[in-house]
Amino acid sequence: MTPSQVSKAMARLERHFGMRLLSRGARGVVPTAAGRQVLPHIVSAIDELAPLVGMREDQVPSIELTVAGPSYLVAIVLPAVMGLLPRVRVRGLEMAPAHLRARIAENLFDVALSPGGIENRPAAWTTDSVGPLRIGLFGRPAFVKRLGVLPLTEDRVRALPFIGPAKVAGDAFITSGDDCPLPLGDRWIAHEVQTIGAALEFACRSDHVVFGPHVAARRHVKAGTLVEIPVGEWDVCEPLQILCNSDRVLSRVRTAVLQAAREAIAPDAVPAAARSQPVLGAQVS
Repeated sequence: MTPSQVSKAMARLERHFGMRLLSRGARGVVPTAAGRQVLPHIVSAIDELAPLVGMREDQVPSIELTVAGPSYLVAIVLPAVMGLLPRVRVRGLEMAPAHLRARIAENLFDVALSPGGIENRPAAWTTDSVGPLRIGLFGRPAFVKRLGVLPLTEDRVRALPFIGPAKVAGDAFITSGDDCPLPLGDRWIAHEVQTIGAALEFACRSDHVVFGPHVAARRHVKAGTLVEIPVGEWDVCEPLQILCNSDRVLSRVRTAVLQAAREAIAPDAVPAAARSQPVLGAQVS
């Protein structure tokens, strides 16, 4: 830029802020006290805009979308959302269902992936049903084989060492529910972790069981590091709902998020009668 262009640009800034930003004297040009206060904000704005320099129009994100949900749902739904909405910049927040319900009115996120839904939601929020999330009991094959005849009865499940869910509440670490038909008080909770992902990784490497969503355990089952343990008449499902802030989420974006979520859980949404359950350890070893 030429000196005159710089001078004109500085004059526009000074008019905009309504203050003198530069002091011009015999020693040259130096920032005034007000200029030194404004400078960090200008530098920050330039840093934020710098990544856009040189980008083509079709590369610049047209919309930002913040999606919140349990870690296992964020991990499988967000890639599908990005595939359907290439011009949207996606931000994922990992939040337990209880936290989603507690913070939905704070406008912290635009979309909530909510197992079980959210009652008493703000009026601006819409709800769409995705489908059922199946929840089951999982353990590593070697351990399940030693259990003997399957399916297990609830009495036999009581003796199994569980990796249970826990959450931080203030300065305390407390056990939280996992929708298991057998209440927490009737089970042996040997260890606790905050996320279902950590619990499943733990179960892959130890003689413990985890009660959790099939979509979370899918890759472990496919890899053969975990198997589902059938238990009596257990066939637990939880409805998955997508909640969108209609004041901030366009209709086409809402439709795409719903499609992405349905595609992500589709392999899991199989009726119990249509599933074939392998029976491991038919005889007591």
